[in-house]
Amino acid sequence: MAGHLRTFPCYERGVRAKANQAHNGCCRIQSLLAICSSLLVAALAGWAVLVTTELVLLFGVMRVFAWVMGPELLPSVKVVLDMGALAVCGWFAGRVGTPRVLSAAGLAAAGLAVYDFTPYLPLNVPWVLRLARNALGDSRYLSSLPAALIIHALMFGSLFAGAQLSGPRKRPIMLDI
Repeated sequence: MAGHLRTFPCYERGVRAKANQAHNGCCRIQSLLAICSSLLVAALAGWAVLVTTELVLLFGVMRVFAWVMGPELLPSVKVVLDMGALAVCGWFAGRVGTPRVLSAAGLAAAGLAVYDFTPYLPLNVPWVLRLARNALGDSRYLSSLPAALIIHALMFGSLFAGAQLSGPRKRPIMLDI
């Protein structure tokens, strides 16, 4: 009986359609895994560059600035250099995850938002969330909340700005005169 069913074209189309659906589902999963792995590699590349850049800044450049300019401007210089390091992190994450630049930068930012990097970077999102929760309950915390939000916005903004700069260059418009 099964041999007779195979000779009918509608049965063959049904079997082929089910096989194509299974194949398409497998291809979708493989492409999703490829996208996720490339984004993870991009975020890891950004983090590696951030660690390297921060070590160079902390142990090399900051000592030179302290010697040349004096210690009174070091906190401001440190914030600017940290913004530059995060821009480099975003640039590398965006360059490695080229078709999905903002997704790669978002994954790198999400990884940085989980931990406390206070000795090296002025990033501590869990502390900012606790500060916001405390500010809702007690007005004494309101004075420090805007400064914390602004510094975090500047840091993460520089990461995303670096990622935007990593995109492919657009060809200039040519005038055919």
